[in-house]
Amino acid sequence: MSGQICAALVFAVCGVLGGALYDAMFPLRLPRLPPWVRTGSDAVFGLLFAFVCVAVSVSAGLSAFRGYFLLSCLLGFALYAKTLHKTVAFLAKKIYNKIKSLQKVEPCSKRRALRKKRSERS
Repeated sequence: MSGQICAALVFAVCGVLGGALYDAMFPLRLPRLPPWVRTGSDAVFGLLFAFVCVAVSVSAGLSAFRGYFLLSCLLGFALYAKTLHKTVAFLAKKIYNKIKSLQKVEPCSKRRALRKKRSERS
């Protein structure tokens, strides 16, 4: 019984990792991209996630795939979506806004700064 609980916890962690992988592939799911790119990125995610689950199963020495493995993966994915995803999205938004504010320099202010430098040199 304890072996099954450990296996379920391992696959729950696998689901959390799957959620992180899904977040990492976010740039490929932007609405402005063509639908075939978004569909392809979802297919690639599915294949990578399946590979991770199989690799975890093999490395843990689990010979057969059981239904609760899938349920544990889904539970871990949902856990990530409800907790860590919000934190990651918040931090990503803060970083994005900071980068945008650093890039945002109006041409008029650039010209004024250049004129001011020139007048200070004279």
